[in-house]
Amino acid sequence: MDNEIEMRRFPRIILIFLAVDWPIFMRRQMVMALAEAAKGFNSTVVAVNRPLCPFSTILKKPQRMHEIFGKSRLVKSTDNFYLFSPKYFIHDVVANRSGLLEKLNLMALRWAYRDLQKRLGVIEKNPIVWYYYPQQGYVSYLFKDSFCIYEIYDNLVNIKGGRLPFAERLQERHRARADLLLTASQKQHEKYSNMYKRAKFFGNGLARNTYERLIKANTGGCPEIMKIKGPRIGYVGMISERLDWELIKKMAERRPEWNYIFVGRVADEMIKQNMIKYTNVHFMGEYEPSQIPAVLRSFDVGYMPYRDNDFFRYSNPLKFYEYAAAGLPSVSSNMEELNKFPSELVKIVPNENPEEWIAAIDNYIEVDKASVKKIGREIASRYIWEEMTAELLGYIKSEYFS
Repeated sequence: MDNEIEMRRFPRIILIFLAVDWPIFMRRQMVMALAEAAKGFNSTVVAVNRPLCPFSTILKKPQRMHEIFGKSRLVKSTDNFYLFSPKYFIHDVVANRSGLLEKLNLMALRWAYRDLQKRLGVIEKNPIVWYYYPQQGYVSYLFKDSFCIYEIYDNLVNIKGGRLPFAERLQERHRARADLLLTASQKQHEKYSNMYKRAKFFGNGLARNTYERLIKANTGGCPEIMKIKGPRIGYVGMISERLDWELIKKMAERRPEWNYIFVGRVADEMIKQNMIKYTNVHFMGEYEPSQIPAVLRSFDVGYMPYRDNDFFRYSNPLKFYEYAAAGLPSVSSNMEELNKFPSELVKIVPNENPEEWIAAIDNYIEVDKASVKKIGREIASRYIWEEMTAELLGYIKSEYFS
Protein backbone atom coordinates (compact mmCIF):
# COMPACT_ATOMS: atom_id res chain seq x y z
CA MET A 1 0.00 0.00 0.00
CA ASP A 2 2.87 2.40 0.81
CA ASN A 3 4.26 2.12 -2.73
CA GLU A 4 0.87 2.86 -4.23
CA ILE A 5 0.45 5.91 -2.03
CA GLU A 6 3.90 7.23 -2.94
CA MET A 7 2.86 7.33 -6.63
CA ARG A 8 -0.09 9.66 -5.93
CA ARG A 9 -0.37 13.39 -5.35
CA PHE A 10 -1.09 14.71 -1.87
CA PRO A 11 -4.86 14.40 -1.17
CA ARG A 12 -6.98 17.51 -1.60
CA ILE A 13 -9.12 16.77 1.48
CA ILE A 14 -8.12 15.81 5.04
CA LEU A 15 -11.00 14.36 7.08
CA ILE A 16 -10.44 14.53 10.84
CA PHE A 17 -12.98 12.42 12.73
CA LEU A 18 -13.17 14.17 16.09
CA ALA A 19 -13.07 12.20 19.33
CA VAL A 20 -15.94 14.34 20.69
CA ASP A 21 -18.03 17.18 19.29
CA TRP A 22 -16.06 20.26 18.25
CA PRO A 23 -16.97 22.62 21.16
CA ILE A 24 -15.37 20.28 23.72
CA PHE A 25 -12.61 18.81 21.54
CA MET A 26 -9.29 19.51 23.28
CA ARG A 27 -7.21 19.76 20.09
CA ARG A 28 -9.16 22.46 18.33
CA GLN A 29 -6.11 24.71 18.07
CA MET A 30 -4.10 21.93 16.46
CA VAL A 31 -6.82 21.26 13.86
CA MET A 32 -7.09 24.96 12.99
CA ALA A 33 -3.31 25.20 12.62
CA LEU A 34 -3.35 22.07 10.46
CA ALA A 35 -5.87 23.75 8.16
CA GLU A 36 -3.57 26.75 7.82
CA ALA A 37 -0.57 24.52 7.07
CA ALA A 38 -2.61 22.45 4.61
CA LYS A 39 -2.95 25.48 2.30
CA GLY A 40 0.65 24.91 1.30
CA PHE A 41 -0.28 21.39 0.19
CA ASN A 42 -3.40 22.47 -1.75
CA SER A 43 -5.52 20.52 0.72
CA THR A 44 -8.69 21.43 2.66
CA VAL A 45 -9.26 20.28 6.25
CA VAL A 46 -12.71 19.10 7.30
CA ALA A 47 -13.31 18.34 10.98
CA VAL A 48 -16.04 15.72 11.26
CA ASN A 49 -18.21 16.02 14.36
CA ARG A 50 -19.26 12.80 16.03
CA PRO A 51 -21.87 11.51 13.55
CA LEU A 52 -25.44 11.73 14.74
CA CYS A 53 -27.40 8.57 15.44
CA PRO A 54 -31.20 9.04 15.24
CA PHE A 55 -31.65 6.93 18.39
CA SER A 56 -28.90 8.09 20.76
CA THR A 57 -29.21 11.76 19.79
CA ILE A 58 -32.64 11.95 21.45
CA LEU A 59 -31.14 10.82 24.75
CA LYS A 60 -27.57 12.14 24.63
CA LYS A 61 -27.70 15.28 22.48
CA PRO A 62 -31.26 16.61 22.34
CA GLN A 63 -29.87 20.08 21.52
CA ARG A 64 -28.72 18.67 18.16
CA MET A 65 -31.97 16.85 17.39
CA HIS A 66 -32.86 19.34 14.64
CA GLU A 67 -29.75 18.22 12.71
CA ILE A 68 -31.20 14.74 12.21
CA PHE A 69 -33.49 16.10 9.50
CA GLY A 70 -32.29 17.43 6.17
CA LYS A 71 -28.75 17.82 4.87
CA SER A 72 -25.73 17.21 7.04
CA ARG A 73 -24.60 20.50 8.60
CA LEU A 74 -21.54 22.12 7.00
CA VAL A 75 -20.02 25.25 8.52
CA LYS A 76 -17.17 27.19 6.94
CA SER A 77 -14.83 28.48 9.64
CA THR A 78 -11.95 29.79 7.51
CA ASP A 79 -11.18 29.67 3.80
CA ASN A 80 -9.55 26.28 4.32
CA PHE A 81 -11.36 24.78 7.29
CA TYR A 82 -14.87 23.36 7.59
CA LEU A 83 -16.88 21.65 10.31
CA PHE A 84 -19.06 18.82 9.01
CA SER A 85 -21.79 17.03 10.99
CA PRO A 86 -22.92 13.89 9.14
CA LYS A 87 -25.36 11.20 10.26
CA TYR A 88 -24.97 7.46 10.44
CA PHE A 89 -27.27 4.51 10.99
CA ILE A 90 -26.58 3.78 14.66
CA HIS A 91 -24.08 4.81 17.33
CA ASP A 92 -20.66 3.27 16.65
CA VAL A 93 -20.38 1.73 20.13
CA VAL A 94 -23.35 -0.44 19.14
CA ALA A 95 -22.25 -0.88 15.51
CA ASN A 96 -18.79 -2.11 16.57
CA ARG A 97 -20.48 -5.28 17.82
CA SER A 98 -22.03 -6.12 14.46
CA GLY A 99 -20.39 -6.29 11.05
CA LEU A 100 -23.71 -5.52 9.36
CA LEU A 101 -24.36 -2.38 11.41
CA GLU A 102 -20.81 -1.20 10.82
CA LYS A 103 -21.31 -1.61 7.05
CA LEU A 104 -24.53 0.41 7.24
CA ASN A 105 -22.67 3.18 9.07
CA LEU A 106 -19.95 3.17 6.42
CA MET A 107 -22.58 3.40 3.67
CA ALA A 108 -24.17 6.40 5.39
CA LEU A 109 -20.81 8.16 5.80
CA ARG A 110 -19.80 7.48 2.18
CA TRP A 111 -23.09 9.01 1.04
CA ALA A 112 -22.45 12.04 3.26
CA TYR A 113 -18.92 12.38 1.85
CA ARG A 114 -20.21 12.44 -1.73
CA ASP A 115 -22.49 15.31 -0.75
CA LEU A 116 -19.61 17.03 1.06
CA GLN A 117 -17.44 17.01 -2.09
CA LYS A 118 -20.21 18.68 -4.09
CA ARG A 119 -20.68 21.38 -1.48
CA LEU A 120 -16.95 22.03 -1.21
CA GLY A 121 -16.47 21.96 -4.96
CA VAL A 122 -13.53 19.59 -4.45
CA ILE A 123 -13.32 16.04 -5.76
CA GLU A 124 -11.05 13.65 -3.84
CA LYS A 125 -11.58 9.90 -4.12
CA ASN A 126 -9.11 9.07 -1.36
CA PRO A 127 -8.92 11.77 1.32
CA ILE A 128 -6.60 11.45 4.28
CA VAL A 129 -8.59 9.88 7.13
CA TRP A 130 -7.51 10.85 10.66
CA TYR A 131 -9.15 9.46 13.82
CA TYR A 132 -8.55 9.24 17.57
CA TYR A 133 -10.26 6.36 19.37
CA PRO A 134 -10.25 2.61 18.61
CA GLN A 135 -14.06 2.66 18.32
CA GLN A 136 -13.57 5.01 15.34
CA GLY A 137 -11.21 2.57 13.58
CA TYR A 138 -13.95 1.50 11.17
CA VAL A 139 -13.60 4.87 9.35
CA SER A 140 -10.28 3.62 7.97
CA TYR A 141 -12.38 1.39 5.67
CA LEU A 142 -14.34 4.28 4.16
CA PHE A 143 -12.11 4.56 1.11
CA LYS A 144 -10.10 1.77 -0.49
CA ASP A 145 -6.77 3.57 -0.82
CA SER A 146 -6.91 6.39 1.70
CA PHE A 147 -3.92 7.24 3.84
CA CYS A 148 -5.06 6.64 7.45
CA ILE A 149 -3.73 8.34 10.55
CA TYR A 150 -4.55 7.11 14.05
CA GLU A 151 -3.59 9.58 16.77
CA ILE A 152 -3.37 8.64 20.45
CA TYR A 153 -3.38 11.54 22.87
CA ASP A 154 -4.68 9.61 25.91
CA ASN A 155 -3.39 6.24 27.06
CA LEU A 156 -5.92 3.49 26.32
CA VAL A 157 -7.02 2.94 29.92
CA ASN A 158 -9.85 4.49 31.93
CA ILE A 159 -9.21 7.52 34.13
CA LYS A 160 -8.67 5.23 37.13
CA GLY A 161 -5.87 3.48 35.24
CA GLY A 162 -7.83 0.27 34.58
CA ARG A 163 -7.82 -1.75 31.36
CA LEU A 164 -10.33 -1.16 28.57
CA PRO A 165 -10.71 -4.60 26.94
CA PHE A 166 -13.23 -3.23 24.43
CA ALA A 167 -10.77 -0.56 23.23
CA GLU A 168 -7.90 -3.05 23.14
CA ARG A 169 -9.93 -5.43 21.01
CA LEU A 170 -10.91 -2.73 18.52
CA GLN A 171 -7.36 -1.44 18.30
CA GLU A 172 -6.19 -4.95 17.44
CA ARG A 173 -8.94 -5.30 14.81
CA HIS A 174 -8.24 -2.05 12.97
CA ARG A 175 -4.54 -1.32 13.45
CA ALA A 176 -3.44 -2.88 10.13
CA ARG A 177 -5.42 -0.16 8.35
CA ALA A 178 -3.49 2.67 10.03
CA ASP A 179 -0.61 3.87 7.85
CA LEU A 180 0.76 6.18 10.54
CA LEU A 181 0.39 6.28 14.32
CA LEU A 182 0.82 9.65 16.03
CA THR A 183 1.42 9.90 19.78
CA ALA A 184 1.18 12.86 22.15
CA SER A 185 3.92 11.66 24.54
CA GLN A 186 7.14 9.70 24.32
CA LYS A 187 5.81 7.19 26.85
CA GLN A 188 2.83 6.50 24.58
CA HIS A 189 5.24 6.17 21.65
CA GLU A 190 7.28 3.56 23.51
CA LYS A 191 4.15 1.58 24.37
CA TYR A 192 2.32 1.60 21.03
CA SER A 193 4.75 2.35 18.20
CA ASN A 194 5.89 -1.23 17.60
CA MET A 195 2.28 -2.28 16.94
CA TYR A 196 1.99 -0.16 13.79
CA LYS A 197 3.61 0.07 10.35
CA ARG A 198 5.08 3.42 11.18
CA ALA A 199 4.79 5.74 14.16
CA LYS A 200 5.78 9.33 14.86
CA PHE A 201 5.89 11.31 18.09
CA PHE A 202 3.73 14.37 17.50
CA GLY A 203 3.39 15.99 20.93
CA ASN A 204 1.31 18.90 22.16
CA GLY A 205 1.56 22.63 21.69
CA LEU A 206 -0.03 26.03 21.32
CA ALA A 207 -1.48 28.04 18.46
CA ARG A 208 0.77 30.94 17.53
CA ASN A 209 -1.86 33.56 18.36
CA THR A 210 -2.40 31.96 21.79
CA TYR A 211 1.35 32.01 22.43
CA GLU A 212 1.57 35.67 21.41
CA ARG A 213 -1.31 36.62 23.70
CA LEU A 214 0.23 34.75 26.61
CA ILE A 215 3.67 36.37 26.34
CA LYS A 216 2.38 39.95 26.21
CA ALA A 217 3.99 41.82 29.08
CA ASN A 218 1.17 44.37 29.37
CA THR A 219 -1.56 41.80 30.11
CA GLY A 220 -3.10 42.55 33.49
CA GLY A 221 -4.67 40.07 35.86
CA CYS A 222 -8.34 39.07 35.88
CA PRO A 223 -10.19 41.46 38.27
CA GLU A 224 -12.47 38.76 39.75
CA ILE A 225 -9.50 36.56 40.59
CA MET A 226 -7.22 39.38 41.71
CA LYS A 227 -9.77 40.24 44.40
CA ILE A 228 -8.91 36.93 46.08
CA LYS A 229 -5.98 37.25 48.46
CA GLY A 230 -2.68 35.72 47.35
CA PRO A 231 -0.83 33.49 47.11
CA ARG A 232 -3.17 32.15 44.42
CA ILE A 233 -2.51 28.59 43.26
CA GLY A 234 -4.32 28.12 39.96
CA TYR A 235 -5.68 25.46 37.65
CA VAL A 236 -7.34 26.05 34.25
CA GLY A 237 -9.19 23.25 32.46
CA MET A 238 -11.92 20.67 32.87
CA ILE A 239 -12.83 20.32 36.55
CA SER A 240 -13.77 16.69 37.02
CA GLU A 241 -12.94 13.40 38.70
CA ARG A 242 -9.69 13.44 36.75
CA LEU A 243 -8.32 15.61 39.55
CA ASP A 244 -7.10 14.13 42.83
CA TRP A 245 -9.57 15.78 45.21
CA GLU A 246 -8.18 14.06 48.30
CA LEU A 247 -4.79 15.61 47.57
CA ILE A 248 -6.42 19.00 47.00
CA LYS A 249 -8.27 18.76 50.33
CA LYS A 250 -5.05 17.94 52.20
CA MET A 251 -3.27 20.89 50.63
CA ALA A 252 -6.16 23.22 51.42
CA GLU A 253 -6.09 22.07 55.06
CA ARG A 254 -2.33 22.42 55.44
CA ARG A 255 -2.12 25.87 53.89
CA PRO A 256 -5.37 27.69 54.74
CA GLU A 257 -3.68 31.04 53.94
CA TRP A 258 -3.24 29.99 50.30
CA ASN A 259 -6.16 30.26 47.89
CA TYR A 260 -6.71 27.48 45.36
CA ILE A 261 -8.37 28.75 42.17
CA PHE A 262 -10.17 26.49 39.67
CA VAL A 263 -11.14 27.99 36.32
CA GLY A 264 -13.19 25.97 33.84
CA ARG A 265 -16.33 23.93 33.44
CA VAL A 266 -17.31 21.77 36.42
CA ALA A 267 -18.31 18.35 35.09
CA ASP A 268 -20.25 17.34 38.22
CA GLU A 269 -21.81 19.75 40.73
CA MET A 270 -21.09 17.21 43.49
CA ILE A 271 -17.42 18.20 43.22
CA LYS A 272 -18.29 21.69 44.41
CA GLN A 273 -20.57 20.33 47.12
CA ASN A 274 -17.81 18.08 48.44
CA MET A 275 -15.42 21.04 48.67
CA ILE A 276 -17.86 23.53 50.16
CA LYS A 277 -16.26 23.55 53.63
CA TYR A 278 -12.90 24.60 52.19
CA THR A 279 -13.26 28.38 52.07
CA ASN A 280 -9.88 28.75 50.38
CA VAL A 281 -10.97 26.67 47.34
CA HIS A 282 -12.65 28.80 44.67
CA PHE A 283 -14.55 27.70 41.55
CA MET A 284 -14.53 30.66 39.18
CA GLY A 285 -16.50 29.21 36.27
CA GLU A 286 -15.66 29.30 32.57
CA TYR A 287 -13.83 32.08 30.77
CA GLU A 288 -13.52 32.85 27.06
CA PRO A 289 -10.21 31.75 25.46
CA SER A 290 -9.30 35.42 24.96
CA GLN A 291 -9.46 35.90 28.76
CA ILE A 292 -7.08 33.05 29.65
CA PRO A 293 -3.90 35.20 29.51
CA ALA A 294 -5.41 37.50 32.18
CA VAL A 295 -6.52 34.46 34.21
CA LEU A 296 -3.01 32.99 34.20
CA ARG A 297 -1.52 36.39 35.01
CA SER A 298 -3.64 36.29 38.19
CA PHE A 299 -1.95 33.13 39.50
CA ASP A 300 1.24 32.95 41.54
CA VAL A 301 1.78 29.26 40.76
CA GLY A 302 0.01 26.86 38.41
CA TYR A 303 -0.74 23.28 39.37
CA MET A 304 -1.93 20.09 37.75
CA PRO A 305 -3.13 17.80 40.57
CA TYR A 306 -4.31 14.89 38.45
CA ARG A 307 -4.79 11.33 39.69
CA ASP A 308 -1.58 9.34 39.78
CA ASN A 309 -2.21 6.34 37.55
CA ASP A 310 -1.46 4.97 34.08
CA PHE A 311 -3.94 7.28 32.40
CA PHE A 312 -2.08 10.41 33.46
CA ARG A 313 1.47 9.06 33.61
CA TYR A 314 1.29 8.71 29.83
CA SER A 315 -0.10 12.22 29.34
CA ASN A 316 1.39 15.34 27.84
CA PRO A 317 -0.83 18.11 29.25
CA LEU A 318 -1.76 20.98 26.95
CA LYS A 319 -2.07 23.35 29.89
CA PHE A 320 1.64 23.01 30.71
CA TYR A 321 2.46 24.85 27.48
CA GLU A 322 -0.02 27.61 28.35
CA TYR A 323 1.49 27.95 31.82
CA ALA A 324 5.00 28.03 30.34
CA ALA A 325 4.18 30.69 27.75
CA ALA A 326 2.61 32.83 30.49
CA GLY A 327 5.81 32.47 32.52
CA LEU A 328 3.95 30.62 35.25
CA PRO A 329 5.85 27.90 37.16
CA SER A 330 3.77 24.79 37.82
CA VAL A 331 3.66 21.69 40.01
CA SER A 332 2.30 18.47 38.55
CA SER A 333 1.38 14.92 39.42
CA ASN A 334 3.42 12.18 37.80
CA MET A 335 3.38 12.86 34.04
CA GLU A 336 6.68 11.61 32.70
CA GLU A 337 6.65 13.81 29.60
CA LEU A 338 7.26 16.81 31.85
CA ASN A 339 10.55 15.37 33.11
CA LYS A 340 12.35 16.79 30.07
CA PHE A 341 11.64 20.38 31.12
CA PRO A 342 13.79 22.34 33.63
CA SER A 343 12.88 22.24 37.31
CA GLU A 344 12.85 26.05 37.36
CA LEU A 345 9.63 25.79 35.34
CA VAL A 346 7.85 22.59 36.41
CA LYS A 347 8.24 20.04 39.18
CA ILE A 348 6.69 16.57 39.35
CA VAL A 349 5.62 15.51 42.84
CA PRO A 350 4.12 12.19 44.08
CA ASN A 351 0.44 12.55 44.99
CA GLU A 352 0.87 10.61 48.21
CA ASN A 353 3.06 13.37 49.61
CA PRO A 354 1.07 16.61 50.04
CA GLU A 355 3.89 18.11 52.08
CA GLU A 356 6.19 17.84 49.08
CA TRP A 357 3.56 19.56 46.93
CA ILE A 358 3.39 22.38 49.44
CA ALA A 359 7.18 22.68 49.55
CA ALA A 360 7.37 22.81 45.74
CA ILE A 361 4.65 25.46 45.52
CA ASP A 362 6.24 27.44 48.35
CA ASN A 363 9.53 27.45 46.45
CA TYR A 364 7.84 28.75 43.28
CA ILE A 365 6.05 31.50 45.21
CA GLU A 366 9.45 32.86 46.21
CA VAL A 367 11.23 32.25 42.87
CA ASP A 368 12.50 35.01 40.57
CA LYS A 369 9.50 35.46 38.25
CA ALA A 370 11.50 37.28 35.55
CA SER A 371 13.79 34.27 35.16
CA VAL A 372 10.84 31.84 35.00
CA LYS A 373 9.14 33.97 32.33
CA LYS A 374 12.24 33.91 30.16
CA ILE A 375 12.63 30.14 30.46
CA GLY A 376 8.91 29.45 29.97
CA ARG A 377 8.51 31.61 26.89
CA GLU A 378 11.59 30.14 25.23
CA ILE A 379 10.39 26.57 25.85
CA ALA A 380 6.80 27.26 24.75
CA SER A 381 8.11 28.86 21.53
CA ARG A 382 9.38 25.41 20.46
CA TYR A 383 5.86 23.95 20.52
CA ILE A 384 3.81 26.04 18.10
CA TRP A 385 1.05 24.15 16.31
CA GLU A 386 1.47 25.96 13.00
CA GLU A 387 5.10 24.85 12.79
CA MET A 388 4.42 21.35 14.14
CA THR A 389 1.57 20.65 11.72
CA ALA A 390 3.49 22.01 8.72
CA GLU A 391 6.40 19.73 9.65
CA LEU A 392 4.02 16.77 9.99
CA LEU A 393 2.39 17.33 6.59
CA GLY A 394 5.81 17.75 5.00
CA TYR A 395 6.89 14.47 6.56
CA ILE A 396 3.77 12.67 5.29
CA LYS A 397 4.21 14.07 1.79
CA SER A 398 7.89 13.16 1.55
CA GLU A 399 7.47 9.70 3.05
CA TYR A 400 4.23 8.57 1.42
CA PHE A 401 3.42 10.73 -1.59
CA SER A 402 5.33 11.76 -4.69
